[in-house]
Amino acid sequence: MNDALAGAFADASRFLVEVVALVPATAWDEPGLDRWTMRDLVGHANRSHTLVEEYLLRPQPPEPPDSPYFSADAIAARGREAAAALGDDPAAVVRAASDAAIALVGRTGPEAVIGSPMGSMSLHAYLPSRIAELTIHGLDIARAAHSGLVPPPAALRESLAFTAVIAAQRGGPEAGVTALLALSGREALPPGFSVY
Repeated sequence: MNDALAGAFADASRFLVEVVALVPATAWDEPGLDRWTMRDLVGHANRSHTLVEEYLLRPQPPEPPDSPYFSADAIAARGREAAAALGDDPAAVVRAASDAAIALVGRTGPEAVIGSPMGSMSLHAYLPSRIAELTIHGLDIARAAHSGLVPPPAALRESLAFTAVIAAQRGGPEAGVTALLALSGREALPPGFSVY
């Protein structure tokens, strides 16, 4: 796939690689985000690389919306499993996963079908969520590591577009209106507001 979306995915992926490379060796067990350590957070973020391959090459059946698979505890558990897979050199593991995912996306057609617990969709439809995950969690890691790195423009644009769509679709009309008014400078976001 050779289009702007694939380019934004590559940019977001390389941003994560760059951020992870700056994590101090002493910081892996330090707080990363909420209940996740830095290692947990990096492991979770790296799943945006590994799941592209998994869902393309080993499709999974969809889970019902109320499945425990989508619970916060299950998400945290998968993050810890991914953290353990980082081994002794997390930066090298993330870099290798990034290279593999970028190459796979580059040689796969945009209409290739991925099979995920969220359902089947085209690779082109799936990539925006991966770009957002890589970019948002890259920023989480950068903040936790006190790094001033910022995402590349294409990754940032796609992430903003994806979260705006989520606000309008999943959050309902009220969340969409709230986000739009805040982004257009008319109102501040209420405390704790999130569509992600």
